[in-house]
Amino acid sequence: MDNRKGNAGWRLVTALLFVIAWISMGTVSVSAGVAEPTGDREGKEDYRMIQSLLASDGEVRLKSGETYYIVKPIILNSNQTILAKGAKIICLQGAFRGDTPRQDHYKSIKNVTVDGGTWTNIDKEGLRGSMIQFAHGQNITIKNLEVSCNYAGHAIELIAVKDTVVDNCKVKPLGYCPQDCREEQIQIDISTPATAPKVAAGGQNLVQGQTCENVTVKNCTVSGARGICANFTKTENGKYLNKFHKNIVIKNNKIEGKTGEALALFNVIGAAVEGNTITNNNGSIGESYSVGLHIAMFGKAPSAMNSAVIRVKNNVIKGGRQGMLVYSHSSSQYGKLIMQKNKCYAKAGKEKAYEIHFVKQPQVSKNQKYAW
Repeated sequence: MDNRKGNAGWRLVTALLFVIAWISMGTVSVSAGVAEPTGDREGKEDYRMIQSLLASDGEVRLKSGETYYIVKPIILNSNQTILAKGAKIICLQGAFRGDTPRQDHYKSIKNVTVDGGTWTNIDKEGLRGSMIQFAHGQNITIKNLEVSCNYAGHAIELIAVKDTVVDNCKVKPLGYCPQDCREEQIQIDISTPATAPKVAAGGQNLVQGQTCENVTVKNCTVSGARGICANFTKTENGKYLNKFHKNIVIKNNKIEGKTGEALALFNVIGAAVEGNTITNNNGSIGESYSVGLHIAMFGKAPSAMNSAVIRVKNNVIKGGRQGMLVYSHSSSQYGKLIMQKNKCYAKAGKEKAYEIHFVKQPQVSKNQKYAW
């Protein structure tokens, strides 16, 4: 055997290993830029630094155990990520949002992730607005964070978005909750001049009744005047009553409403509500706001409603007038409802634990009714 050939082979292997190691170190060096808190309690310096790192790297990491102050909401654009596990962010206004939308059809912003952090307003009563907001976007992920907002605001507002996930978040309200407050902490919203006035700044074409599609809220704890609501609007003489959201998934959450429904799904084509604890603590037995899970439509549904399925499975649902109510306020009917293995409670009595109306194909089995 020629030892020189053997030695040459080893030198080649060594060189290749060195190159691989060098590439690996290079990969580490271009990971998320780390934002060091500046201590500026006016929030200008931390805000400027975070925005700068997002602009240069597309990704920013906030350090666990540190506190940051931001003077206004962090603005996110497409293909950007905030990693904030273990960090506390004190917001002088809101927390973060997508940039002002300029395109509809879910094209204004895409591929955005915010992972972690405790996001709270500097006012102990919380913000009376939206802490987190995205509009006309797609592929948006909000996960592993805690966010607080005033009862009269929205912790998370999603306006005309698609393929969006809220996962393992804690949403808690702050301040006083008036008995007539009906604002939801997680709002799945329609884009109209009345429901999304700030979106209109990007153009009137962005507030023509666009709705949400493929939105999932899972593994969250949510409390508010209302907990979670897929919204509709009667404004402008009912101009937008025939606009419907599509495919809303609410799974493995603990949801509470204090003065309104814990979970309301209005004008929705296709939904899955599974494995949740849904509780309305309104106390009334005479108004719709006291329902635990309220599924209703208010306008003429498109033909897609006929084949759409609403699945309600393995939930614990508690309400006042009804635990769960399915109803249509228009001439349209729901296509199919599959309701199985739920425990439903109503303060109005056992027979009011759930009520189902205007469903063409109801499949109801193995549910239990209780007085509460």
